[in-house]
Formats: sequence, C-alpha cells, structure tokens
Amino acid sequence: MLKKILLISILLFTSVVIASEHGIYLKTHQAISEDIAKVEAQVIEVLKTNGFDILYQSDVKSPDYVREDKAEYCGFNAKLVVFSSKKYLDILTKLDKKYLIGGFLRVGIYEDENGVNISIVDPETIARIIFNDLYENDKEVEYKKIVGEVTKFKQELIYTLHSVRLGKEVAIAMPPIRDDEELAESSKDMFMMVGEMTFFNDEDQFPLIYSSTKSLVDVKNMFVENLKIFKPTKDDIDYRWTPDTKNDLQWKIVSEILTSDGQGMLLGFSRPRTEAVSFNIAGASRESEKNMCPGVDHSASYPIEVLLLKKDGKTNVYTQREMFRMDMYFWDAGMAAFMDHMSMPSIIDESLRKAILGSEY
Repeated sequence: MLKKILLISILLFTSVVIASEHGIYLKTHQAISEDIAKVEAQVIEVLKTNGFDILYQSDVKSPDYVREDKAEYCGFNAKLVVFSSKKYLDILTKLDKKYLIGGFLRVGIYEDENGVNISIVDPETIARIIFNDLYENDKEVEYKKIVGEVTKFKQELIYTLHSVRLGKEVAIAMPPIRDDEELAESSKDMFMMVGEMTFFNDEDQFPLIYSSTKSLVDVKNMFVENLKIFKPTKDDIDYRWTPDTKNDLQWKIVSEILTSDGQGMLLGFSRPRTEAVSFNIAGASRESEKNMCPGVDHSASYPIEVLLLKKDGKTNVYTQREMFRMDMYFWDAGMAAFMDHMSMPSIIDESLRKAILGSEY
C-alpha cells in the first residue's frame, strides 16, 4: 500500500517538478457539483481524520461585498480553512524559530462558473521563499534539503486531500508562478516597488515592529486589548466603499500557533474589506460575463501573519511589509493593478500596526 501511495504521488507531481515552476497556490479539485458548505465540511473532516489541527474556518468576502451596484455581482462564494501540522512545524523550525512565519497551512474553497474548486497555498513554494536566506548565504545544501522535506510533506497533504472524492482531482500550479531560480535567489518582480522576495536577507521586507520584555502571551494579550479600541484612519475609511464601516475595518486574530517550547508564536489577522478588495483587484483583468469575480481563486491568501519571537529576554514582533506580501500572493494581478492601487499596501501596513500596537505605534 505504501509503495502505491508513493507511486501515485510521484506521478501526480512529475509535470510540476519537470517544469521547475511553482505556484503560490495549487489546485487539488475542480468542477465539484456539490454545495460549497458540504465541500468545506468534507475537507475539514479529512484533515482532522489525518491528524491536522483546524485553526480557523470561515466564509471570506468576495468582491461582491465591496460593490455598491448589484448589477456587478458575481454571486460566487468562497471559504477559507486554516490548519496546522506538528510534523510540518517541526520541519520549519528545526533550524530556527523565525521560519515559523510559514506555519499556517491554508485551503481555499471557491465557486466559479464550472462549480466548486479546492486549492491550497503551496507549502513547497512558501518554503522556497522563507528559506532562501540559506541559499543566498552559501548554504545551498541545507536549502535544498529542507525544501525537499517540505516537498515530501506537500505530496502527503495532496494525497490526503484527494481522499475527498469530489469533482475532478487535479494538481495544478496556480499563479503567481515562479521558477526555482527566481525563488532561491529572491528575484524581484518590480525593483522599485517591491524589492527582493526574501524575508531574512532584506530587513525592510520583514521588519521588527515592536520589542518588549513582556512575555509572548502578554504581548498577544496587549494586541487583543488594542484591537478592542482600534479606530481606523480617515485614509483607511475612505479607500473603498464598504457596507459596514464599523465592523468591516476591524482587524481580528483568526489563527494562532504557539511553538512547543513557548519561544515563538504566529498570529493571523484579517478583516472583511481587505479580503474583498484584494480579491476584486486579483481578478479584475480576468473578469468575463460568466465570472465577474475570478479573484476568489486567491481565497487562501489570508490571514496576514504577525510573528512573535523570544530572543535575549525580549519578545520581538515582526510582520511582512504589505507590498512584499501582496507581491507574493497577488502578483498575477499585473503591474497595472499594482500601479492603480499603490496606496493600498501602505494603508494596510499602517492600519494593522496601529490596530495591534495602539499607543506603542
């Protein structure tokens, strides 16, 4: 049986490996005729049965949510499931706790004109990005070894998801797509706007935003209290129409991972308007009469990660610069979309940091 599983996995991923191309997303199912809620329930059940921990499950906001004109509605829905795996976390953090930044595993479930689809954020692609400081600091052997371990884990995850016998089982790399060299060498898509695609070789991409002698838990609790009193700025409010300004601009912690030694914590944040606007931008160039919001195929892109690490008696807090994060997850929207929405990343950066840090911001 084990040989059969390995053979299936090898055949399944041969085309992706040969091409040496890696999508941020990887579609596992398409053209499912069942109701999206039933699909979500089956995905969650399969993950739980196979030892994964479910951290969060919810509808995500489609572009319809930020469209005042109902004639522009697509009517398609999308869902997000965030989960974790001890095995995966052990792979990520055995070299350094900082690599916990890649700890959230995510499934997006979304509708299009052909039915319901399932995709994941590809953990191999994420590993190729977060570990590329090894590659660029003359540790190519270590880089390839750990990417290989994550790739094997990914194959097991896809095999697990394929036990959801719905629609057509596939293994399709989905945009944004980059090759081995681009990921290993932290190539940039737009030099002036984004910079290098690396978390740890360019401190501007993944900056330290707060440091305290408080414990991890105390810092997290400070975030929780600050979120209760957060008020968005005028720029934040005015950026895009939303039906419920009071709630749609409020950040929430939707996922949390604490390392077994208590030295690292990963928090995931999201809010309705940011989701809806992102998916609207992601799909704008692909809209058609049959599908007015194709950008929901990026539904697994959230939550936004905030990393807390203990070092030298301090709790240090880091979060990705939003322009870099959007480049990772939404580059396929195209340069024109990035140019048209240049203010959005900085608004999100300021809003999230103000929300969690309060008077410390």
